Amino acid sequence: MFMIMTRILLSFALGTTILVCPIHAQRLQKLKVAEVVRSQLFAPIYVAMSEGFMRDEGIDLELVTANGGDRVGASVISGQTDVGLAGPEVAIYIYNSESPDKPVMFCSINGTDGFFLVSRDKVEPFDWRMLRGRRIIGWRPGSTPQLFFEHVLKQKGVDGEAIKSIVTNIPPPAREGAWMSGDGEFGIFNEPSTSNLVHAGQAHVLASIGKELGRAENTVLFAKRSWYEKNQEAVQKLTKAIAKAQLWLKSARDEQIARTVAPYFPGIPLEISTAVVKRYRDSSAPLWSESPVIDREGLAKLQDVIVLGGVMAPEKIVAYEAIVAPEATSEAAPR
Repeated sequence: MFMIMTRILLSFALGTTILVCPIHAQRLQKLKVAEVVRSQLFAPIYVAMSEGFMRDEGIDLELVTANGGDRVGASVISGQTDVGLAGPEVAIYIYNSESPDKPVMFCSINGTDGFFLVSRDKVEPFDWRMLRGRRIIGWRPGSTPQLFFEHVLKQKGVDGEAIKSIVTNIPPPAREGAWMSGDGEFGIFNEPSTSNLVHAGQAHVLASIGKELGRAENTVLFAKRSWYEKNQEAVQKLTKAIAKAQLWLKSARDEQIARTVAPYFPGIPLEISTAVVKRYRDSSAPLWSESPVIDREGLAKLQDVIVLGGVMAPEKIVAYEAIVAPEATSEAAPR
């Protein structure tokens, strides 16, 4: 009798396991996110995936790299992807376009610019006015990295002629190679390019553009409002997973972070990735947002910089309430 009962209980237990696992798997909602580029700057989303925070929240996330903010925007508007990971300006430009389905932002990833100013030769002490008459490698004209850079240069008293002469026609994939070949005396680079150049003895880091700029929303998650309204529960789960990753990043060691995001950067040595993490943290700038809440003043500053840079008319500034969905972070933001 005991053996029979044991077999019945074991069969029930196994049967329960077989039933529960598929149900749990079915609860995972598939979401497709298009990121603007692949960079350690977006560590919160890679950590959320590697550490299992996405699955804990019932999200099966597919991440694709669009290589351009315009491509992210087109992918979201066309419905090829559910969510975009890019600069807020992408959502703002779409909002100001004729698109009837306006975008909505719901989660902050980076609280300021992630580029660094470097020099070919060691400069001590450094003065921003040293940039006058030098060959400076910038980013794409009209892009937020370039606009942020120009804004900081103006604040530092760099003359207009030096700013106008910044080289902005080198394609992003070719910039690191151009510098290694000897082009440029100063330049701005993101990661891992900055650490690659430093490791090769080809560059010296002078300043964090983000630290000099201060809080200015730099990267967010956004979606079409029609999709957002139909998937608010999924948005909250996605945002909560990011919030867990942001909290994890606060206490994790540099090398621990580098190892966690390593699957998304094959071919990059651990020491380079660790140097990237350390540089971000040592910058004392909110490069990784500590909360998913999109900062009101940070978004306003971003738009002010775009207007001052001549890329957007003042009347095109979008109100915070019109484009941000704070309800998405109400449950996710740490208290």
